[in-house]
Formats: sequence, structure tokens, C-alpha cells
Amino acid sequence: LNPISSRIRGNNVDDQLPDNVKMENDLNRNQVKEDQEEDSHSLGEISKDESAEVFLKMKFSNITSEKQTSDSDQETSIVIAEEMIRFASMASDNKIGMIGSSINTINTVRGIGGTIQNHLSSIIDVVESIRNAFNFSSPFQSTLLFLFLAVLWLVLILIPTRLFFLFGIIGQYIATFVAAYFPKKEIEKIITEEERFDDENKEAKDNPFVVKFINFFRAIPTDEDLRRTYFWEARRVGEREREKLATKKRTLRLEKLWHTQWSGNIKLKDKISGAKVGGTSQRSWDWEDIFAILEGHRFIYWRDVKHFDDGEEPLGQIFFAGHSGLAGLSPLDLRELTKDEIPLVVSIFGRGVREQQKISVLTLNEDEKNQLEDAVMKAAFDIKND
Repeated sequence: LNPISSRIRGNNVDDQLPDNVKMENDLNRNQVKEDQEEDSHSLGEISKDESAEVFLKMKFSNITSEKQTSDSDQETSIVIAEEMIRFASMASDNKIGMIGSSINTINTVRGIGGTIQNHLSSIIDVVESIRNAFNFSSPFQSTLLFLFLAVLWLVLILIPTRLFFLFGIIGQYIATFVAAYFPKKEIEKIITEEERFDDENKEAKDNPFVVKFINFFRAIPTDEDLRRTYFWEARRVGEREREKLATKKRTLRLEKLWHTQWSGNIKLKDKISGAKVGGTSQRSWDWEDIFAILEGHRFIYWRDVKHFDDGEEPLGQIFFAGHSGLAGLSPLDLRELTKDEIPLVVSIFGRGVREQQKISVLTLNEDEKNQLEDAVMKAAFDIKND
């Protein structure tokens, strides 16, 4: 290396530059130092006083799609958007939670709306009850109300109205006179006795006449009560009419199509699935409702009368062919049946679908039992029976 150049590098390089260049370099160095001091000062303030902040500007708008949302959902979305925008624009020192307060506001608005709706509904119910009191929607209350108005009309005709005002003014004067000149001790004694009487008879505190009067008007139906009453009454009337029509059609089918000798609702002795055999405390069988008919030489039974009307497959049947007819009760049946059931039980046996079969049925009364036994005996001992 050149010793002269190395010696120049070791000294200040600015000594070798012209004066105007030296002044420009000094100005640049001073500017850089000032910028560095400002940056360090700002960084120190951020680290000491507060953290960095990011400011965002948001705009909410409803999403348009082919599927239309309900009005309540749209209103809820608008309220939430407006509340969030309002709270987001508040000062940063406000410590109120944005989302939490918005949801509370919505719940408050809904609660107030429900309260107002309930009060309006109560007022409308009172107006409807007053109107229905005069249009005989409830004949008993309307009749009593018109009788009361008729009696009041007669009283006002016979007694001049000025007498009522006169008695009212005199009563007010007497009450004022007694309060002014009656001894205070006597008044306190009367008040004490009345309070003690009220404490001992809390149930009699309310006037029974007022309670009956309030209950009288509360018993007058509103339009909603009438609508529900007419709806369920129409349902019941329709059910009765349908039942009459179904009974008529069933009777015609049994007489004209099936040519039955007997038909009716009885109970069948059916074994309970999963029951233990041999237990004395509990039966291993139970009575099941069935609908049965006796047609020709067959005893056919369904689960219920609806299955018969709908043309469903029968639950079972017995053919009165060969050895068939009525059977007596076995000792086991006599032990399991109650005293009330024994006189009403009928045991029928005959040829089943696959093998010989015996069933026990419980009739509703003795007349039905006798009719069933006569029909079974006639079908079993008929000369056409082979």
C-alpha cells in the first residue's frame, strides 16, 4: 500500500475536501442526528406511555342473496350494525363493551316491546269483554247484565236523581262533622278494633261482592276465547258426525256384506311377552281390546274397530268345523280370574289357521255373553257344519 494514501485515510478525510463540500456534509450530518433523536424520542414515548394503535373505518351493509330473509332478522341486523357503529365511534376512554352493550340493548328493546304488547293485549281484552257482554256471546252473563240495567232504569225512574246527590252530600257532611267533633279516643278505639279484626280475618279483608263482581266480568269471553271455543266445538261435532257415519256404514257392511250373526267389542286373553310363567303374584297374560264378528262358521277378530273399517288383515280366526264350540274354564283359569271376571268369560275352541286353537274372551255384560254363546252354539252345531 501507498504509505501516503494510508496516512490520508487515517486522518480526517474532510481536510482534503473543498470548503463548500465540507459545509454541505456538516449540514447533512446534523439533519441525520436530529432525525435519529426524534425517532428515539418518539419510540421512548410509545414504549412508556401507550402502545401502538391501528384505526379502521368500517361500513356495514346487508348481504343480498336470492334467499330472502325474514323481516325480524333484517331489523335485528340493522339494529346490531347501527349499535356497533355508534359505539365504535365513541372516545377510546369509554370502557363500555361494544358487542355486549349492543346485545343488551337488543334484549332491552325486545323486552320493552313484549311488555307494551302485553299491556295493549290486556286493554283490548277488556274492550272485547265489554262488547261481548252486550251481544249475548255468553248468554248467562248478558242476561244478568241486562236485568241489572233494567232494575237500575226502574229505580232511576221512580226515584229522582237529585235525591242521590242530596244523600251523597249529606253523607259527606256527616263524615266531616264526626271527624271534627267526635272524641279522638273513641276514633282510635274504633280504628284499633278494626285493625285487630282485619288481622284476625285476613281472608275476609276483600269484599266478597267486589270479588264476585270482578269474576263476573272476567268470565265474559274475548274474541280469542270464542274462536278457540268454536274451533274445538266444531272439532267435537265433526268427530261425532264422522263416528255416526262410520257406525252406519259398518252396520250396513255387517248386515248386507258379511251377514254376521254377532259382532261387538270384547277383550281377548293375550299372553304378555317376556312374562315369567308360574308366578302367583302377577298374571302372565292380560286382557286386550278387540273387535270380533261371527260370520257363518268363522269367528274372526281384529285389533280394533278401525282396523275392520280400513279393511286390515284380521288378528286371528277360528273355524267351527269338526270338534269345536264352547269350552269350560279350567282350574288354572278359575284360580287366575277374579270373581267379577268369571261370570263374563267365554272360552271358544275350534280349528285355527294351523292347528286346533282355544281362546278366552271377556264380554262387557251378561246379555252380551249370552248372545255370543248362542251364536257360537248355533254355528258349531249347524247341519252344514262338516
